[in-house]
Amino acid sequence: MSRAARRPLDLKSLLGLLFLVPPLAVLTLLVLLPALDAVRFALGLVPTDNVSYASGLNLIRSSQPTLAVFGRLFSSASFGRDLGLTLFVTLASVTLLSCISYALAVYARFGRGRWVGAVRTLYLLPMFIPGIIAAYAITTFYSDHGLLQAMLERLGVHGYHSPIRSSWGIVLGSVWTGIPFAVLMLGSGLDGIGEEQIEAARDVGAGFWTILTRIVLPLNLVPLLIVLTFSFIGVFGSFTIPFLLGPAAPNMLGVSMQLNFGAFRQPQVAVAMAVFSFLVCALVGYLYVVATLRQNGRRA
Repeated sequence: MSRAARRPLDLKSLLGLLFLVPPLAVLTLLVLLPALDAVRFALGLVPTDNVSYASGLNLIRSSQPTLAVFGRLFSSASFGRDLGLTLFVTLASVTLLSCISYALAVYARFGRGRWVGAVRTLYLLPMFIPGIIAAYAITTFYSDHGLLQAMLERLGVHGYHSPIRSSWGIVLGSVWTGIPFAVLMLGSGLDGIGEEQIEAARDVGAGFWTILTRIVLPLNLVPLLIVLTFSFIGVFGSFTIPFLLGPAAPNMLGVSMQLNFGAFRQPQVAVAMAVFSFLVCALVGYLYVVATLRQNGRRA
């Protein structure tokens, strides 16, 4: 055994470990233990001392873990519709958000002129507006007989159909609220691309699309993966925007969980949805980690 392995912890190392105790305790008490309790409940192990759980309707009770709760959930037609809406909204929002944010980040990084500062200010505004306020503002502007329809009718354009209370209303709200984080993350990666690389490509005759696809995108892949991952997780599990801008039925999973837990008195169904949502988001996070490690390995 080496001397380093036999060396006792010094005071600084011990203090460093002690500083880890409070956040680990908070993480365990507020996240880990409730998550384990939710998994047990979704597997049919119903706690008798929890009134919110034990008083629900149509509970599946078992002395051993069972997947009967998930079987009943996946066989439900309403859950299938909710899941379909959730996946559509998530994929559409992530796609539009990535395209719009990348365009804004590229313009803010490589653009010239007085409009660059204005664009940087505008894409940061949603960061300082609460989601509920943003949802009401979007409703006021885009709803039937709202400001946008009034402006279009003044211009002689009729037949406007509002996206509010539809899947596209949720997409609109999700993109609007997600732009600041996405642009800042993408912009931080673009700032690491040296101007000399762009100029060298221009000197050999490379056009805009060649520079974008051959230089900018490959060098900015990790921030793009971060945006795709966290945008997917954020939209997939969101509640406020889908609740205020989405249709009455079907609902996204975040809204459906709340309805099942409260209004429908189906806590086991709601918890099973939460566990399923966590597994989907964990899988997306795992794919992000694997892709990032492979990208860093190629660079090394």
